[in-house]
Amino acid sequence: MKWLKINTVLLSAVLSFWAPLSQADTQFRVIVDASGSMLISDPDKLTSEALRLISNLAPEEEATLGIWLFGEEPRVLLPESIVNKATKSKLASYVNSYVTQDVKTDLEAIIKLLLDTPDSGNLAPEFNRHWILVTDGMVDISLDEVVNKASRDRILNELMARLEERDIHLHTVSMTGYTDKDLLESLSLRTDATHTEVAIPEDLLDTFDRIFTQASPSDELPFDGNQFVVDDAIDELTLVVFHEDGIQPRVVKPDGSLLSLVNDRNASVAASDHYTLITVRMPDAGVWQVNNVDLERSSIRVITNLSSQATKIAPIVFVNEPIYSTVGLFQKNVIIKDDNILNLVTVKQTLIRLSGEQKETILSHEMTQTNGQFKQRLEGIAEPGNYELVSLLDGKTFSRQLSQYFTVHPAIDFKGTNPGGNLIAFSAHPVNLKLNVSRSNIKLEFTYNNGTTETEEMQLVGQGYWEKIIPVSADDNVKVRAKLIGMTQTGLRFDYWTPFWHFNRKGDEAPTVGLDDVDPTSMLLMSIPSSNRDLMPVMVLPAVSVVNEVEEGGELSSEPDAADIETSDVVKAVKKTDSLSKTEWMMYIGLNLGGILIIATGIFLYRRMQKNKSLKSDATDDV
Repeated sequence: MKWLKINTVLLSAVLSFWAPLSQADTQFRVIVDASGSMLISDPDKLTSEALRLISNLAPEEEATLGIWLFGEEPRVLLPESIVNKATKSKLASYVNSYVTQDVKTDLEAIIKLLLDTPDSGNLAPEFNRHWILVTDGMVDISLDEVVNKASRDRILNELMARLEERDIHLHTVSMTGYTDKDLLESLSLRTDATHTEVAIPEDLLDTFDRIFTQASPSDELPFDGNQFVVDDAIDELTLVVFHEDGIQPRVVKPDGSLLSLVNDRNASVAASDHYTLITVRMPDAGVWQVNNVDLERSSIRVITNLSSQATKIAPIVFVNEPIYSTVGLFQKNVIIKDDNILNLVTVKQTLIRLSGEQKETILSHEMTQTNGQFKQRLEGIAEPGNYELVSLLDGKTFSRQLSQYFTVHPAIDFKGTNPGGNLIAFSAHPVNLKLNVSRSNIKLEFTYNNGTTETEEMQLVGQGYWEKIIPVSADDNVKVRAKLIGMTQTGLRFDYWTPFWHFNRKGDEAPTVGLDDVDPTSMLLMSIPSSNRDLMPVMVLPAVSVVNEVEEGGELSSEPDAADIETSDVVKAVKKTDSLSKTEWMMYIGLNLGGILIIATGIFLYRRMQKNKSLKSDATDDV
């Protein structure tokens, strides 16, 4: 039996040379507004630099990239293909010359075109789709607002459903304050992606950098001032540095010599006006130094066999939803459980709120070590916005950093309307499918002029949203807000109060409804070190860090440790291969016979080709 398995493995190895060596695991499609107003919104063509940044950040042969323009009608700028040197060169020759002069912006047409455009490039079966939309306008296909509204509705309903079905993350970027924020934000929230409002064009580069990091996270090295330390376990580092136009960064190696910013055997450089990417293979261990760059915006990505991994944070986190975080240290994708090593390691997490160029540190806390992993629970974030959670591992002789980006947003969109007559209607729609609608409920709290309050439950309509229709009596003046008792699809429970609305009616006039003017909600967040029972352990399958799902009610399952899971999986695999069924015997024999037939055919064709080549050579000699 063993010789049969060994033979099968050897044949599989031989046949694998005939298959592609690698497949791309990420698809990037970028949609750029080509209306004439973009000349005003982005006079220095920072959009072009951002497009090159995506292509330069993507590891060659591991991602595909395609770029489309949209305005009065959609058009292709760069056909989708695998990212390699040819693609980067082609993009560099295109991006500075495309024209932005369209009068209208047909967003519906470009989204529909991309949904109907087949995937290109050598993509892996379970690849991730990340699309990026950059615009400075509204849905504008006609002078008739009825036509524009109909197009907008089709985007939010028909096209949104198709985006969700295909698991496409549509990141949206607003270049001005005149965009349809509600539409763009809805597209991103429903597709587990980010919506960013760019204050100045230069912020577009940081936005694209964050989107790429969210799509393809990696280990990083932290800066200590303008220095960083490279240890022996690092095989490759990539400096992503931002700087002023015309300024060249200076990188000093541990021996004091200046790193030459030219492509050679050990380094490659991709330079643009406002950023530079420098990749160094097998970098010297020691203290490096970087000058002439914006250190707050720059980063150092590394490839290493001593890595850190963290539980994945959902791209969309609801207001007040707890966040469970576990960080582990890995040697060649195997978690390190040795206390002699881990006792020398400290892990500090910092939560940062992102707002344009501004970064506000909300929390900084050292994680608790439990069972060979570092753990922390964030009780909930009350302020909507875009956030970064930075995990810094300090191992005395080495350090690693992880950056995780996510968006915090209320779980429901709560609104009041006047459907006609003396009626007021309140509705609450989930903003993301992560909310388990059937296991969540909403209560309305009414506050009357005399100070009394009443509560009523909102009815769930068709398992899709909540609604409550209220008759309004003459001279009513009432405040109302809703309390969501929410449950995520993974079983996490959280509460959320909406802002106050009010409705009133003067005599026999039609009632009116509107949002109350309230002070901005202050940031409320607690960090609680947790016991092993309160946190999700990191499970380790081959080369993959997997996070357990959370059970109902926010309690976490008492899972075995990562090492136990890994061992049990190996034992199960061995037992399975030691007890072959009749069907499995037939499969092995079939694979061997098929492999032998393919190899024999290849040898026969190779000899025929050599013979034909010899005959042609003889014929040439005769002439």
